[in-house]
Order: sequence, then structure tokens, then C-alpha cells
Amino acid sequence: MENIIRERGLWPEKGLNAQCEGFKCEAGKTDCCCRRLLFTQPDFVNQKSHLEELITSRGHICDFYPKYHCELNFIEQYWGASKLRYRTTPKTNDMKEMERNVRECLDDVPLVQIQRYANRAARFISAYGQGLTGPEAAWANRKYHGHRTLPPDMALKLKDEHEKKYSTSDNNI
Repeated sequence: MENIIRERGLWPEKGLNAQCEGFKCEAGKTDCCCRRLLFTQPDFVNQKSHLEELITSRGHICDFYPKYHCELNFIEQYWGASKLRYRTTPKTNDMKEMERNVRECLDDVPLVQIQRYANRAARFISAYGQGLTGPEAAWANRKYHGHRTLPPDMALKLKDEHEKKYSTSDNNI
């Protein structure tokens, strides 16, 4: 890392540590350690991962969701439905049979249910994109569950309606 930083003419006279203690860099600093300094350089920031390059080179779209965020990633909901089914399968110590059971449970989730999970995730993404908070997005998702996305003009109306219904002001106590 030091060589790359020196080649770019960014090496400070006092030197730099390879990384901050426990990978916890001070907020707002960009030159506290070699790792942070390199990771803030434009060519490092704009570099796609190998997986993303492979996917896009084959003409597909690569879209990363937040990890384990089941509201925004329908795969998590699909996986949860499959695990629920797997828990009902007979216990076995045979690895081949376990693998067969997993595949059957994955195949057992109906396509229409997977599509509903995808639509639900799309509604949450739409709601968050329109500025709704978590509780407002959940409420909007229940109210507009028949739609793929939340109608754009409804976001303000929903915010007001949600505020009236769930307000914790002294007037409602």
C-alpha cells in the first residue's frame, strides 16, 4: 500500500499506519491510515467487484441490496418460507437426503408467493425512495398491498394519514 501511495505523491512525511485500530477510522478523516487513503481514491471508489464485472459482462444487471434486509430483498422472504417448510421434513443424518429435502423445500414455494415477495419488496423500496420512514413504509405497504409500487402522489397523503392515526401527541392521550 505504501508503494502505491508514494507513486501517487500522497505519502505524508510522518508516515501512516497500514490501518486504524480495529478498522475503525475516525469519522470524516480520509488520510488517517493507508487503507482509508487508498479506499477514498477515485479509481478505488469506482472499481467494480469481480462479481459485478462478471455479471455485467454477460449483459445482466447487478443490483446489490442491503445484507439480510428482508423488507428490501425478497430472496430473504423466499429463504424464510423454504426454511419453514424444511423444519417439517423428517430428521435424517444422511447428507444426500438432507440435500434432497432442501431442494424439495426450495421448489415447494409457489412461484406466485415468490412474486408476492418481490412485489412487497418493490413497494418498500418505492416507499423509502419517496421519503417515508420505516413505520410509514410498513403502514403504506399494508394499505397499498395490491400495487407494485406506491403511487407517487400518495406519499404525502399517507404521511398525513399515518400521522393522524398513530400520532403520540398530548391531544390523543
